[in-house]
Amino acid sequence: MASDSLVPPGAWDTHIHVFDPVNFPYNTKRSYTPKPALITEYPFSTTGCKNIVVVQATVQGHSPNPLLADLGNKSTPATNIRGLCTIDLSEASDAELDTLHAAGVRGVRMSTMTWGHGSQAEAFEIAEKILAVAERVARLAWVVDVFTDVKTWAGMADLIRRELDMRVKLVADHCGGTFPGDEKSEDFEKFIQMVREGFLFVKLSGFDRLYPGHEGGMDAMEPIVKAIVEANPKRILYGSDWPHTQLGVSRKGKSDDQRLKDIEDFRNVDDKMQIQTLRNWIPDDETWQNLWVNNPEQVFE
Repeated sequence: MASDSLVPPGAWDTHIHVFDPVNFPYNTKRSYTPKPALITEYPFSTTGCKNIVVVQATVQGHSPNPLLADLGNKSTPATNIRGLCTIDLSEASDAELDTLHAAGVRGVRMSTMTWGHGSQAEAFEIAEKILAVAERVARLAWVVDVFTDVKTWAGMADLIRRELDMRVKLVADHCGGTFPGDEKSEDFEKFIQMVREGFLFVKLSGFDRLYPGHEGGMDAMEPIVKAIVEANPKRILYGSDWPHTQLGVSRKGKSDDQRLKDIEDFRNVDDKMQIQTLRNWIPDDETWQNLWVNNPEQVFE
């Protein structure tokens, strides 16, 4: 069955990246160098989504200009294009944030996953950064979108419960950074409790970043996804993670110079298969509608 017949009208893909190094050169300090992937190349017919959220990648630095160009692009069949930026809030005024909001930006993206490159920050340090960002963007009811591992989410839980401004929509990327096997841990239960209580939205995305090295492929993610969905069907979002940049493990051992000069191709990921598998795991029609339409409209409109 084609994915576009599975996905309901008005569906959102809440996690894609766009790379246009010709017009917007990458940040000189970066951990990888992807080849171009323009917003006009996004596979609308494959995913069935006409509403998309462009997540500014770390390699693009802190300037919002690449993201603004995507938000203003009229050459796609998209109904809505929203964005998550990586701007330095210490250098951005409220007026500048208002301008970004008017252009379609709906939040800030933070990535703390090191994939073995460099040292991982402590949970309380990451929580303090999240709360500081939330304080700046709460008046706009923005998203604070975070990619970190499930252990860190567990370590941040109490502080977030006590201090997060609930006008902010806190979003956990890629199943909360939960790898197969982690669903049996106490950390995962603390993470799930945050979802259950409504403190977190979770993107059902990035499966192929999490299951390599585990038997069963995407099936290894089944208990994780089902636990997240059961915890709170009104806090789940879909993300394709297009255009599927290389896994961090493939960059181990590369020098800084190699990471600047080696142009990486994208991985071949079967988006249709992932959508079909999700439908098998989420048979309830109301929950399916929440995943694709109702929840993302609440978060990104």
